[in-house]
Amino acid sequence: MDEAPCGFRSSEDESLFKNPTEDPAICPDRVSPAVEGYFRFPAVWVGEAPDPDSVVNLIPHIHHAVMLKTRLSCDVDVRVLRDGTFLFDFSSWPIAPQIMIPGYRIPNPGQSHRVPSETARAENTAEEHAVLRAQTMNVHQACLTTSEMVVRRRGAEIGSPLTSWNTFKGISFDTAISYADDTVDVRALSRNVLNNKDQVSREQPHPRRVLELDVIEHSLALLDEILSAKDTALIQIIEAAYLAACRCNENRYGEAITLAWGVCEQLLSFAWQALLDDTKPVGRMSKKRKDKLTGRDYKISVITEILELNNRIDHDLYLFLDDARKARNAWAHQLSVPTRDDVSKAIQAVERLFRQVKGIYVSLGWHDGPGGVPQWNIWVWDEVRCRGGP
Repeated sequence: MDEAPCGFRSSEDESLFKNPTEDPAICPDRVSPAVEGYFRFPAVWVGEAPDPDSVVNLIPHIHHAVMLKTRLSCDVDVRVLRDGTFLFDFSSWPIAPQIMIPGYRIPNPGQSHRVPSETARAENTAEEHAVLRAQTMNVHQACLTTSEMVVRRRGAEIGSPLTSWNTFKGISFDTAISYADDTVDVRALSRNVLNNKDQVSREQPHPRRVLELDVIEHSLALLDEILSAKDTALIQIIEAAYLAACRCNENRYGEAITLAWGVCEQLLSFAWQALLDDTKPVGRMSKKRKDKLTGRDYKISVITEILELNNRIDHDLYLFLDDARKARNAWAHQLSVPTRDDVSKAIQAVERLFRQVKGIYVSLGWHDGPGGVPQWNIWVWDEVRCRGGP
Protein backbone atom coordinates (compact mmCIF):
# COMPACT_ATOMS: atom_id res chain seq x y z
CA MET A 1 0.00 0.00 0.00
CA ASP A 2 1.30 3.42 -0.93
CA GLU A 3 2.02 5.70 2.00
CA ALA A 4 -0.51 8.52 2.41
CA PRO A 5 0.77 11.91 1.25
CA CYS A 6 2.04 14.31 3.89
CA GLY A 7 0.61 17.74 4.60
CA PHE A 8 2.91 20.64 3.75
CA ARG A 9 3.35 24.35 4.30
CA SER A 10 4.37 26.88 1.66
CA SER A 11 5.14 30.59 1.91
CA GLU A 12 2.25 31.65 -0.34
CA ASP A 13 -0.23 30.10 2.13
CA GLU A 14 1.03 31.98 5.20
CA SER A 15 -1.89 34.40 5.38
CA LEU A 16 -4.37 31.52 5.13
CA PHE A 17 -2.95 29.84 8.24
CA LYS A 18 -3.48 32.96 10.35
CA ASN A 19 -6.86 34.19 9.11
CA PRO A 20 -10.31 32.67 8.52
CA THR A 21 -10.57 30.92 5.17
CA GLU A 22 -13.08 28.78 3.30
CA ASP A 23 -10.33 26.71 1.73
CA PRO A 24 -11.03 23.10 2.90
CA ALA A 25 -7.41 22.14 2.34
CA ILE A 26 -6.12 24.52 5.03
CA CYS A 27 -5.56 23.39 8.61
CA PRO A 28 -4.93 26.73 10.36
CA ASP A 29 -2.33 27.58 12.99
CA ARG A 30 -3.55 26.80 16.49
CA VAL A 31 -2.50 27.51 20.05
CA SER A 32 -2.73 25.26 23.09
CA PRO A 33 -4.61 26.52 26.17
CA ALA A 34 -3.12 29.45 28.05
CA VAL A 35 -5.34 28.94 31.11
CA GLU A 36 -6.20 25.70 32.88
CA GLY A 37 -8.07 25.21 36.12
CA TYR A 38 -10.21 23.01 38.29
CA PHE A 39 -13.32 23.05 40.44
CA ARG A 40 -12.53 22.04 44.00
CA PHE A 41 -14.40 18.85 44.87
CA PRO A 42 -15.66 18.26 47.57
CA ALA A 43 -17.16 21.68 46.93
CA VAL A 44 -16.32 24.84 48.86
CA TRP A 45 -17.18 28.51 48.95
CA VAL A 46 -14.13 30.73 48.80
CA GLY A 47 -13.71 33.52 51.35
CA GLU A 48 -17.29 33.61 52.55
CA ALA A 49 -20.54 31.83 51.86
CA PRO A 50 -23.07 33.86 49.86
CA ASP A 51 -26.67 34.30 50.98
CA PRO A 52 -28.28 30.91 50.18
CA ASP A 53 -31.23 32.49 48.39
CA SER A 54 -28.86 34.20 45.95
CA VAL A 55 -27.23 30.96 44.76
CA VAL A 56 -30.15 28.55 44.42
CA ASN A 57 -29.53 28.94 40.67
CA LEU A 58 -26.38 29.87 38.80
CA ILE A 59 -25.78 33.63 39.11
CA PRO A 60 -22.45 34.24 37.30
CA HIS A 61 -21.57 37.52 39.01
CA ILE A 62 -21.97 35.79 42.39
CA HIS A 63 -20.60 32.31 41.66
CA HIS A 64 -17.77 33.62 39.49
CA ALA A 65 -16.79 36.61 41.59
CA VAL A 66 -12.97 36.81 41.74
CA MET A 67 -12.10 36.49 45.41
CA LEU A 68 -8.32 36.39 44.96
CA LYS A 69 -5.87 37.15 42.19
CA THR A 70 -2.12 36.90 42.35
CA ARG A 71 0.98 36.22 40.26
CA LEU A 72 3.43 33.55 41.32
CA SER A 73 7.15 34.18 41.03
CA CYS A 74 7.30 31.50 38.31
CA ASP A 75 5.17 33.75 36.02
CA VAL A 76 1.87 31.96 36.60
CA ASP A 77 -1.17 34.19 37.12
CA VAL A 78 -3.90 32.83 39.41
CA ARG A 79 -7.59 33.63 39.79
CA VAL A 80 -9.76 32.05 42.50
CA LEU A 81 -13.54 32.29 42.12
CA ARG A 82 -16.14 32.25 44.88
CA ASP A 83 -17.58 28.88 43.76
CA GLY A 84 -14.26 27.12 44.38
CA THR A 85 -12.87 27.33 40.85
CA PHE A 86 -9.08 27.76 40.68
CA LEU A 87 -7.66 29.09 37.39
CA PHE A 88 -3.99 29.27 36.39
CA ASP A 89 -2.56 31.15 33.41
CA PHE A 90 0.38 28.96 32.41
CA SER A 91 1.07 30.76 29.12
CA SER A 92 4.39 32.18 30.37
CA TRP A 93 5.38 29.32 32.68
CA PRO A 94 8.82 28.25 31.39
CA ILE A 95 8.26 24.56 32.16
CA ALA A 96 4.93 24.14 30.33
CA PRO A 97 4.09 27.31 28.37
CA GLN A 98 1.49 27.86 25.69
CA ILE A 99 2.40 26.09 22.44
CA MET A 100 1.96 27.32 18.86
CA ILE A 101 0.88 24.40 16.66
CA PRO A 102 1.73 25.10 13.00
CA GLY A 103 -0.94 24.55 10.37
CA TYR A 104 -0.51 22.93 6.98
CA ARG A 105 -2.17 22.31 3.63
CA ILE A 106 -3.87 18.96 3.06
CA PRO A 107 -2.63 17.51 -0.25
CA ASN A 108 -5.98 15.98 -1.27
CA PRO A 109 -8.94 17.15 0.85
CA GLY A 110 -11.29 14.31 1.71
CA GLN A 111 -8.56 11.68 1.47
CA SER A 112 -6.22 10.36 4.13
CA HIS A 113 -2.96 12.18 4.70
CA ARG A 114 -0.09 12.32 7.16
CA VAL A 115 0.35 15.19 9.58
CA PRO A 116 3.67 17.04 9.09
CA SER A 117 6.29 16.15 11.68
CA GLU A 118 6.50 19.76 12.95
CA THR A 119 2.77 19.79 13.68
CA ALA A 120 2.83 16.35 15.29
CA ARG A 121 5.73 17.34 17.56
CA ALA A 122 3.96 20.51 18.66
CA GLU A 123 0.74 18.59 19.39
CA ASN A 124 2.65 16.02 21.45
CA THR A 125 4.40 18.78 23.38
CA ALA A 126 1.07 20.45 24.13
CA GLU A 127 -0.28 17.14 25.46
CA GLU A 128 2.81 16.66 27.64
CA HIS A 129 2.33 20.17 29.02
CA ALA A 130 -1.32 19.40 29.79
CA VAL A 131 -0.24 16.37 31.84
CA LEU A 132 2.32 18.41 33.79
CA ARG A 133 -0.19 21.21 34.40
CA ALA A 134 -2.73 18.72 35.79
CA GLN A 135 -0.01 17.27 38.02
CA THR A 136 0.78 20.79 39.20
CA MET A 137 -2.86 21.42 40.10
CA ASN A 138 -2.93 18.15 42.03
CA VAL A 139 0.11 19.44 43.91
CA HIS A 140 -1.91 22.58 44.67
CA GLN A 141 -4.69 20.40 46.09
CA ALA A 142 -2.12 18.86 48.44
CA CYS A 143 -0.98 22.40 49.31
CA LEU A 144 -4.57 23.37 50.15
CA THR A 145 -4.96 20.47 52.58
CA THR A 146 -1.57 21.30 54.10
CA SER A 147 -2.53 24.95 54.49
CA GLU A 148 -5.77 24.10 56.28
CA MET A 149 -3.67 22.25 58.85
CA VAL A 150 -1.03 25.00 59.14
CA VAL A 151 -3.25 28.09 59.08
CA ARG A 152 -6.49 26.85 60.62
CA ARG A 153 -5.23 23.83 62.57
CA ARG A 154 -7.84 21.49 61.11
CA GLY A 155 -7.78 18.36 59.06
CA ALA A 156 -9.68 18.39 55.79
CA GLU A 157 -10.63 15.89 53.12
CA ILE A 158 -8.18 15.98 50.26
CA GLY A 159 -9.55 17.09 46.89
CA SER A 160 -10.53 14.69 44.13
CA PRO A 161 -7.64 13.99 41.68
CA LEU A 162 -7.40 15.70 38.30
CA THR A 163 -6.28 14.30 34.97
CA SER A 164 -5.03 16.14 31.91
CA TRP A 165 -8.39 15.73 30.16
CA ASN A 166 -10.76 16.95 32.89
CA THR A 167 -9.28 20.34 33.73
CA PHE A 168 -10.93 23.53 32.53
CA LYS A 169 -9.10 24.92 29.53
CA GLY A 170 -9.23 28.21 27.65
CA ILE A 171 -7.21 30.93 25.96
CA SER A 172 -8.16 33.39 28.73
CA PHE A 173 -9.55 33.35 32.26
CA ASP A 174 -13.05 33.95 30.91
CA THR A 175 -13.03 31.27 28.22
CA ALA A 176 -11.83 28.63 30.70
CA ILE A 177 -15.19 28.73 32.50
CA SER A 178 -17.49 26.32 30.69
CA TYR A 179 -20.73 24.58 31.63
CA ALA A 180 -20.90 22.01 28.85
CA ASP A 181 -22.60 18.78 29.90
CA ASP A 182 -19.80 16.24 29.59
CA THR A 183 -21.13 12.72 30.01
CA VAL A 184 -17.61 11.43 30.67
CA ASP A 185 -16.33 14.05 33.10
CA VAL A 186 -18.00 13.55 36.49
CA ARG A 187 -16.25 16.67 37.83
CA ALA A 188 -17.91 18.91 35.20
CA LEU A 189 -21.30 17.35 35.89
CA SER A 190 -20.82 17.92 39.62
CA ARG A 191 -20.06 21.59 39.06
CA ASN A 192 -23.10 21.97 36.83
CA VAL A 193 -25.32 20.42 39.51
CA LEU A 194 -23.77 22.26 42.47
CA ASN A 195 -24.02 25.62 40.72
CA ASN A 196 -27.43 24.59 39.29
CA LYS A 197 -26.79 25.92 35.83
CA ASP A 198 -29.98 24.20 34.56
CA GLN A 199 -32.08 25.95 37.24
CA VAL A 200 -33.55 22.78 38.67
CA SER A 201 -36.23 23.68 41.20
CA ARG A 202 -34.95 23.44 44.78
CA GLU A 203 -35.51 25.38 47.97
CA GLN A 204 -31.87 25.56 49.08
CA PRO A 205 -28.53 25.12 47.31
CA HIS A 206 -26.44 22.08 48.09
CA PRO A 207 -24.34 22.82 51.20
CA ARG A 208 -20.61 23.41 50.97
CA ARG A 209 -18.10 24.55 53.51
CA VAL A 210 -16.09 27.79 53.44
CA LEU A 211 -12.41 27.84 52.49
CA GLU A 212 -10.86 30.99 53.94
CA LEU A 213 -8.70 33.36 51.93
CA ASP A 214 -5.74 33.07 54.29
CA VAL A 215 -5.72 29.31 53.69
CA ILE A 216 -5.72 29.83 49.93
CA GLU A 217 -2.99 32.49 50.09
CA HIS A 218 -0.82 30.11 52.12
CA SER A 219 -1.47 27.27 49.65
CA LEU A 220 -0.40 29.42 46.70
CA ALA A 221 2.75 30.55 48.52
CA LEU A 222 3.61 26.90 49.18
CA LEU A 223 2.92 26.02 45.54
CA ASP A 224 5.15 28.90 44.45
CA GLU A 225 7.94 27.57 46.66
CA ILE A 226 7.64 24.14 45.03
CA LEU A 227 7.45 25.47 41.47
CA SER A 228 10.37 27.85 42.02
CA ALA A 229 12.65 24.80 42.13
CA LYS A 230 11.91 24.34 38.39
CA ASP A 231 12.05 20.59 38.95
CA THR A 232 9.41 18.50 37.19
CA ALA A 233 10.50 15.45 39.20
CA LEU A 234 9.58 17.24 42.45
CA ILE A 235 6.12 18.03 41.06
CA GLN A 236 5.62 14.40 40.06
CA ILE A 237 6.85 13.07 43.42
CA ILE A 238 4.52 15.32 45.42
CA GLU A 239 1.62 14.38 43.14
CA ALA A 240 2.39 10.69 43.70
CA ALA A 241 2.25 11.30 47.46
CA TYR A 242 -1.07 13.10 47.03
CA LEU A 243 -2.46 10.19 44.97
CA ALA A 244 -1.33 7.76 47.68
CA ALA A 245 -3.45 9.72 50.18
CA CYS A 246 -6.39 9.65 47.76
CA ARG A 247 -6.13 5.87 47.38
CA CYS A 248 -5.89 5.53 51.15
CA ASN A 249 -9.10 7.53 51.59
CA GLU A 250 -10.76 5.08 49.19
CA ASN A 251 -9.49 2.14 51.29
CA ARG A 252 -7.36 1.01 48.33
CA TYR A 253 -4.47 0.10 50.59
CA GLY A 254 -2.43 -1.92 48.07
CA GLU A 255 -2.33 0.97 45.61
CA ALA A 256 -1.71 3.46 48.42
CA ILE A 257 1.29 1.55 49.84
CA THR A 258 2.78 1.14 46.34
CA LEU A 259 2.58 4.86 45.58
CA ALA A 260 3.73 5.93 49.04
CA TRP A 261 6.71 3.60 49.06
CA GLY A 262 7.70 4.75 45.58
CA VAL A 263 7.83 8.32 46.92
CA CYS A 264 9.87 7.14 49.91
CA GLU A 265 12.41 5.48 47.62
CA GLN A 266 12.77 8.64 45.53
CA LEU A 267 13.31 10.85 48.57
CA LEU A 268 15.70 8.37 50.17
CA SER A 269 17.71 8.40 46.94
CA PHE A 270 17.97 12.20 47.16
CA ALA A 271 19.15 11.91 50.77
CA TRP A 272 21.69 9.22 49.82
CA GLN A 273 23.10 11.34 47.01
CA ALA A 274 23.38 14.32 49.37
CA LEU A 275 25.28 12.16 51.87
CA LEU A 276 27.70 10.99 49.19
CA ASP A 277 28.24 14.56 47.99
CA ASP A 278 28.94 15.76 51.53
CA THR A 279 31.30 12.95 52.56
CA LYS A 280 33.16 11.87 49.42
CA PRO A 281 36.94 11.89 50.02
CA VAL A 282 38.84 14.31 47.82
CA GLY A 283 40.46 12.52 44.90
CA ARG A 284 39.28 9.09 46.02
CA MET A 285 35.78 8.93 44.50
CA SER A 286 36.43 7.28 41.17
CA LYS A 287 33.64 6.72 38.67
CA LYS A 288 33.78 2.99 39.41
CA ARG A 289 33.41 3.62 43.12
CA LYS A 290 30.57 6.07 42.59
CA ASP A 291 28.78 3.61 40.32
CA LYS A 292 29.09 0.96 43.03
CA LEU A 293 27.68 3.23 45.73
CA THR A 294 24.72 4.19 43.55
CA GLY A 295 24.22 0.78 41.96
CA ARG A 296 22.49 -2.43 42.94
CA ASP A 297 24.97 -3.32 45.66
CA TYR A 298 23.30 -0.76 47.90
CA LYS A 299 19.63 -1.63 48.16
CA ILE A 300 17.16 0.87 49.58
CA SER A 301 17.04 -1.08 52.86
CA VAL A 302 20.82 -0.72 53.24
CA ILE A 303 20.68 2.95 52.25
CA THR A 304 18.04 3.54 54.91
CA GLU A 305 20.27 1.95 57.54
CA ILE A 306 23.26 4.11 56.59
CA LEU A 307 21.18 7.31 56.45
CA GLU A 308 19.88 6.66 59.97
CA LEU A 309 23.35 5.85 61.33
CA ASN A 310 24.62 9.12 59.85
CA ASN A 311 21.70 11.12 61.35
CA ARG A 312 20.32 12.02 57.93
CA ILE A 313 16.94 10.67 59.03
CA ASP A 314 15.71 10.31 62.61
CA HIS A 315 15.10 6.97 64.32
CA ASP A 316 11.30 7.23 64.39
CA LEU A 317 11.27 7.85 60.65
CA TYR A 318 13.63 4.88 60.20
CA LEU A 319 11.13 2.61 62.01
CA PHE A 320 8.22 3.86 59.90
CA LEU A 321 10.23 3.26 56.73
CA ASP A 322 11.17 -0.26 57.77
CA ASP A 323 7.55 -1.21 58.42
CA ALA A 324 6.34 0.47 55.22
CA ARG A 325 8.98 -1.28 53.11
CA LYS A 326 8.01 -4.70 54.50
CA ALA A 327 4.32 -4.04 53.88
CA ARG A 328 4.95 -2.90 50.32
CA ASN A 329 7.11 -5.96 49.59
CA ALA A 330 4.46 -8.29 51.03
CA TRP A 331 1.86 -6.67 48.75
CA ALA A 332 4.12 -6.71 45.68
CA HIS A 333 5.38 -10.28 46.05
CA GLN A 334 2.64 -12.18 47.93
CA LEU A 335 -0.39 -9.93 47.33
CA SER A 336 -0.72 -9.64 51.09
CA VAL A 337 -3.02 -6.63 51.46
CA PRO A 338 -1.48 -4.02 53.76
CA THR A 339 -3.37 -2.86 56.82
CA ARG A 340 -4.62 0.63 57.53
CA ASP A 341 -1.75 0.97 60.02
CA ASP A 342 0.80 -0.04 57.35
CA VAL A 343 -0.42 2.66 54.99
CA SER A 344 -0.58 5.19 57.81
CA LYS A 345 3.08 4.61 58.58
CA ALA A 346 4.01 4.85 54.90
CA ILE A 347 2.23 8.19 54.43
CA GLN A 348 3.67 9.56 57.67
CA ALA A 349 7.08 8.50 56.40
CA VAL A 350 6.42 10.41 53.17
CA GLU A 351 5.45 13.56 55.08
CA ARG A 352 8.53 13.33 57.32
CA LEU A 353 10.87 12.66 54.40
CA PHE A 354 9.62 15.76 52.60
CA ARG A 355 10.46 17.81 55.69
CA GLN A 356 13.83 16.21 56.45
CA VAL A 357 15.11 15.77 52.89
CA LYS A 358 13.47 18.60 50.92
CA GLY A 359 12.52 21.05 53.66
CA ILE A 360 8.90 21.04 52.46
CA TYR A 361 6.05 20.71 54.93
CA VAL A 362 3.29 18.57 53.39
CA SER A 363 0.21 17.34 55.28
CA LEU A 364 -1.75 15.00 53.04
CA GLY A 365 -5.04 14.92 54.93
CA TRP A 366 -5.47 11.15 54.66
CA HIS A 367 -8.24 9.55 56.70
CA ASP A 368 -10.86 6.84 56.47
CA GLY A 369 -13.15 7.28 53.50
CA PRO A 370 -16.95 7.32 53.78
CA GLY A 371 -17.14 3.53 53.55
CA GLY A 372 -19.05 1.46 51.03
CA VAL A 373 -21.44 -0.56 53.20
CA PRO A 374 -24.66 1.00 54.58
CA GLN A 375 -25.99 -0.30 57.91
CA TRP A 376 -29.46 -0.40 59.46
CA ASN A 377 -30.56 -0.88 63.04
CA ILE A 378 -31.75 -4.41 63.68
CA TRP A 379 -35.34 -3.34 64.33
CA VAL A 380 -35.51 -1.70 60.91
CA TRP A 381 -34.38 -4.98 59.37
CA ASP A 382 -37.00 -6.89 61.38
CA GLU A 383 -39.73 -4.47 60.29
CA VAL A 384 -38.82 -4.91 56.62
CA ARG A 385 -38.85 -8.70 57.03
CA CYS A 386 -42.28 -8.59 58.67
CA ARG A 387 -43.61 -6.66 55.68
CA GLY A 388 -42.38 -9.40 53.38
CA GLY A 389 -39.04 -7.90 52.48
CA PRO A 390 -35.86 -9.89 52.00
